[in-house]
Amino acid sequence: MVRMGCPQFAPIRPMANNARIEHTSTEGHEGDATCVAYFGGQLFSGGADGKIRIWSPQLELISTVNAHESYIYCMAVNQHGKIYSSSCDGQVHFMLPPYEDSAVQELFRCDDAIQAMYCDGSVLYTGDDKGVVTTWSNDRMLFKYSLVEEVKSLAGEQKLIYTVRDLDVVVSLVVEGKSGKYSNKAVLPGKSPLLLLGPLVEGKRSFLAFPDRSGMGLQLVNNLPQQQFAHIWHLPNCHEWIVNAICGDEKYLYSGGYDKKLKGWTDLDATQPRSLGEVDVGSCVNSVCCGENNMVYIASSDGFIRAAKFI
Repeated sequence: MVRMGCPQFAPIRPMANNARIEHTSTEGHEGDATCVAYFGGQLFSGGADGKIRIWSPQLELISTVNAHESYIYCMAVNQHGKIYSSSCDGQVHFMLPPYEDSAVQELFRCDDAIQAMYCDGSVLYTGDDKGVVTTWSNDRMLFKYSLVEEVKSLAGEQKLIYTVRDLDVVVSLVVEGKSGKYSNKAVLPGKSPLLLLGPLVEGKRSFLAFPDRSGMGLQLVNNLPQQQFAHIWHLPNCHEWIVNAICGDEKYLYSGGYDKKLKGWTDLDATQPRSLGEVDVGSCVNSVCCGENNMVYIASSDGFIRAAKFI
């Protein structure tokens, strides 16, 4: 097991704030908008009302699907556009195009809350409040891994499973065979949510991002094998309140939280990341995702969906 040392603190290199809200949905979810995902030129939002709404890139409502009877925790979309959603009723559902009520199917149901999901190609990872991560392929269960601590955010790639709750990001190496066993590869002080991002190098994302233990700072570590999760930078207190959502791509990282701000960052591999500015969402940020043409979509506590542009 590797436990990394203290990260390097990095000042923020500012730039002119050209960030802005480009679009706002004309209607919202009843209660919180809890999660967003983008695929194939469409945005999907889940809410406390159990519905999944489908939007155009300009946030024109295309359709509404009655996906669950109650609160939707999270969503994930695989490489074929299959949308997975989990609810506080312990059920995980999925649907393929055409996205409509009749397309919704049940993957499984349980007594535990599935609070985190992640798709890597056609493999689905689900994590629950008891610390169990389950892997699925073609909607069939492969293995279960009991990681002890509640899973609030997760990711997976190349036999590695990344999980986090409130104190540490744990990177687990899956043991070959059908045993469901694993070993700890790294433990990094930090808090949910976590994100794999950056350029792909031999099938691996270059970076791993997550808040620090205070929840108000951001950290970036190197995810490539030869770097052994070395810290690249740490931005303490870059938000006034806890960071609740992050997203990113090959070049950019975005973070939002309870301070109602969405902030953007670039030059990720430098010792000093550069700020792209910020937007005031006007409501707590619950979830964010990247779309096309550098658009960032925001699900917030007022039920509405917004699209922000930083570049």
